Amino acid sequence: MQGAVPGLRERKKAETREALRAAAIRLFLEQDPSTVTVNDICEAARVSRRTFFNYFESKEAALFAWDQRLTDELASRLAARPSSEPPLTALRRAMDDTMPSFAAQTGWHARKELFSASPELRTKTLHAVFRLEDRLVDVLTDRIGCPPGSLYPRLLASATGSIFRSAFITWNPETEIEGLQALIGQAFDHLATGLAVLAS
Repeated sequence: MQGAVPGLRERKKAETREALRAAAIRLFLEQDPSTVTVNDICEAARVSRRTFFNYFESKEAALFAWDQRLTDELASRLAARPSSEPPLTALRRAMDDTMPSFAAQTGWHARKELFSASPELRTKTLHAVFRLEDRLVDVLTDRIGCPPGSLYPRLLASATGSIFRSAFITWNPETEIEGLQALIGQAFDHLATGLAVLAS
């Protein structure tokens, strides 16, 4: 998967996704977020409502950096990790391998400005993190070989969602995507040491 060159269809889909995101971020910054509608975003991006909902399930979802495509990629990469790796290590490596796709997005400064100005939007985008965690639970349950509904896979998946969310909120876009990756790495380090306070 890594290093594969996307075809024309995938590039077009990526362009449409980014156009919708850019339109949503701009409109949410310009207006009261509660007044922005999916129709407004579609008009600004020059796409249909049907096209919008092919990519996002709500107007808030268009703002959030982690989407279903990235969840699918992370789950696939996790499933492909060597079985000899401890689960936390496998999660960390799978996240590292998924970050180039995440980094391909644009509008980071505007997105951070929006979330700083409208903290309530963070709550409305949490469903994306929960969806990510649910997908990871399924993969981890199979990988570890524990019964469905076990605590351990859920705990690992929830910890991974918290790692990403905490790192993203802390991240300064001026440090580029490498800064975010470093924060994610630090968060995994904290978790691996039992959340001990690590030297800066």
